[in-house]
Amino acid sequence: MQVTRHTDGATTERSGEALFQGNVWGRTLAGAPESEHINAAIVNFAPGARTRMHQHTHDQLLYIVHGIGKVGTASEEYTVGVGDMVVVPAREDHWHGAGDTGSPMAHLTITPAESQTTITD
Repeated sequence: MQVTRHTDGATTERSGEALFQGNVWGRTLAGAPESEHINAAIVNFAPGARTRMHQHTHDQLLYIVHGIGKVGTASEEYTVGVGDMVVVPAREDHWHGAGDTGSPMAHLTITPAESQTTITD
């Protein structure tokens, strides 16, 4: 068993990565070598920041831990807040982030370790 404290690990700037638009930071909570089966991270989006349209080879869970954000597909969009859980099925084109809410947003993301991400826009 491994316990990760909220003070463990470094938050790294992810702005400029192909997946993200705007200012984004992330902190890995679980993944290799801690877990060979699960990836988990906290991702922080500045107001206006979001992902590009993308999909994963496996389901993704998003749990909102701070602020107000938006999640969507090509045909629908939802406003989400603290305590909301989003289940994104494998291969569903989607995006998520703070979007146009005027608020920063942070979520916990959980995927199987073998899941691959493809940008689709």
